[in-house]
Amino acid sequence: MTDLSFIADRLERRPIGWLRPFDRNPRVHDPEQVARIAGSMAEFGFVVPILADGRGNIIAGHGRLLAAERLGLSEVPVVVVDHLSETQRRAYVIADNQLTLSSRWDDELLAGLLHELNSQNFDLDLLGFSAAQLDDLMAPLEDDEPAAGGGDDGAEDEVPEPAAQPVSRLGDLWLLGEHRLFCGDSTDPAAAARLMAGDAAALLFTSPPYGNQRDYTTGGIGDWDRLMRGVFTNLPMAPEGQVLVNLGLIHRDGEWLPYWNGWLEWMRSQGWRRFGLYCWDQGPGLPGDWGGRFAPSFELVFHFNKKGRKPNKIVPCKYAGQDTHLRADGHSTAMRKPDGSVGEWTHAGQTTQEFRLPDSVIRIGRHKARGIEVEHPAVFPVYG
Repeated sequence: MTDLSFIADRLERRPIGWLRPFDRNPRVHDPEQVARIAGSMAEFGFVVPILADGRGNIIAGHGRLLAAERLGLSEVPVVVVDHLSETQRRAYVIADNQLTLSSRWDDELLAGLLHELNSQNFDLDLLGFSAAQLDDLMAPLEDDEPAAGGGDDGAEDEVPEPAAQPVSRLGDLWLLGEHRLFCGDSTDPAAAARLMAGDAAALLFTSPPYGNQRDYTTGGIGDWDRLMRGVFTNLPMAPEGQVLVNLGLIHRDGEWLPYWNGWLEWMRSQGWRRFGLYCWDQGPGLPGDWGGRFAPSFELVFHFNKKGRKPNKIVPCKYAGQDTHLRADGHSTAMRKPDGSVGEWTHAGQTTQEFRLPDSVIRIGRHKARGIEVEHPAVFPVYG
């Protein structure tokens, strides 16, 4: 049996200054990759030590050293490898990198793991893939192939080539079971009336363009306020209808713009109350430099109504049925009045309720990948 040297026998902690990078290292670590390694270390810890000889010359781990310096570490784990000759040391600098490149990914298994991690709101940028790679890998997963003789060749799921003449045209109304989909202009009251067929919506959730952020294929939004007034002038809403509008930040000349101010005042003039303002927590921030700002990871949801309604308590309470929140006199912590006094709690002696109201922070993570029910970077008008 070959007598191997086991690295676990030589694991030490060494000051960063003791290590000396190989000045002829052919492997290049650009700042973006170093940042990814540093992010991985911050998430998982320093789980792969640096390999060096007894004099501190690095054999493997140049990128990890740069990442450790970026994180401000003073010491790093090192495996001292002193059984290699000078020729073997230089050769291993190459072999350590090239041998890992010889393997390949099983794309199907990898995509499955990525989808699973993404559904748990794990920051996929910590895995080392570029945004373009994640876009390719995170395409919708294919269903399992049917068993032989199952009679389903998957043809129904194939996306056909676009027709020379489009199937759906302006004015078309599609009936999808209980759902209705209309191809038309959102600023046209007749279009909304035909879609609703005499019904009134209890809920509208929509995500219009964020100001004039993009040019789109039609030349962009020339007058955003005019567009918004056109859409919201004749909403087919029931008297108790609730309107929720998702908008994100845009920046110009180094600062964010409250581009919605004029539209908000116009909504009030139409009788819509600024009933609520919510934060959509989208999970880990998007990759990029962002001009020195923190990476964006939220958007706003404006809630309007003309008439209040009792909200539904749909979130299970962690301490349902328990009385650990009650004081000895049967009361709980109460809100203070404007004058600073504390009034009697109206639910004195009662245990914690089974369900509570949802938070004003909507925690639905999303990534730029496609095909997962919990991620949806751009939502569009839905009348319910």
